[in-house]
Amino acid sequence: MTEEIKKEGIKKEEPKKEEIKKEEPKKEAPKKKEKKKPVVVEKPANCMKCNKRLQRKTWYYRSNGYYCSKRCWRLALQAEAEKKKA
Repeated sequence: MTEEIKKEGIKKEEPKKEEIKKEEPKKEAPKKKEKKKPVVVEKPANCMKCNKRLQRKTWYYRSNGYYCSKRCWRLALQAEAEKKKA
């Protein structure tokens, strides 16, 4: 009889396998690193300075802006410089 009590005592002290599974937090699968796609900004239809329609052959891209010619780009730079001074 004492052996049975000891066995029962040991059984009570040992956690059951089901309880062990519940206690341990579930590990999530490692997430794959998602590659960031570069942001694609569509070309506007008009010049940023004079608002003239941009043609495929002649558009001019500088300083994150689309212009119809180099002249418009220079004028835009001058206008920005004047705003900074004022």
